[in-house]
Amino acid sequence: MLKVIFFFSSVHAISEKNTKNKRKRTTGKEIEDSSERKKKKKKQYRPNYFISLPITNPEITSSIQAVQDAIIQKDQRLSKAMVRSGSLHVTMLVMHLSNEEEISIAVGALADSKDFVEDLLKGKKVDLSFQGIDHFRNEVGFVKLPENDHTTKLTEIAETMKKIFQEKGILTGEGRAFKPHLTFMKLSKSTELRKQVVL
Repeated sequence: MLKVIFFFSSVHAISEKNTKNKRKRTTGKEIEDSSERKKKKKKQYRPNYFISLPITNPEITSSIQAVQDAIIQKDQRLSKAMVRSGSLHVTMLVMHLSNEEEISIAVGALADSKDFVEDLLKGKKVDLSFQGIDHFRNEVGFVKLPENDHTTKLTEIAETMKKIFQEKGILTGEGRAFKPHLTFMKLSKSTELRKQVVL
């Protein structure tokens, strides 16, 4: 069983996801006023920033590398889908930030979260264990975190942060429940792989 110690200082950055904006084809009949477009954008919420807990423990990263190597041995095409060792993380919160003002608000919300998280931790450490492999929709391979007091505390931290961000008007997570996991493979990294490979 692999473990990592969680400190709030590890949740230190708001990172932009590599997402491509896809435009929908429209006709003259589909012209809407500005307020309608804004409502539609909220409904079509698409995360482009996230807060994460970097996973840098050598024992964990080397074990995940071994899993990735074993998968690649079975199918060389999957090498393009692997998450690099330096990018391994547990996502705490995803959000959609449309402009510099919203980015600034999000940075402030992250700073405000610090005291609340430290109060939740009460000086204790969260000891995360990673065990077992699963997938999302046959497109994302990830390592699971077994349910215990530590993952319960991690969930509490994530939900507290989410509430703080939402109170400041930041769209976060589309109401999805927090499910901590460590992604090591994403077919979305290659369009061709998504068409050809089933996990």
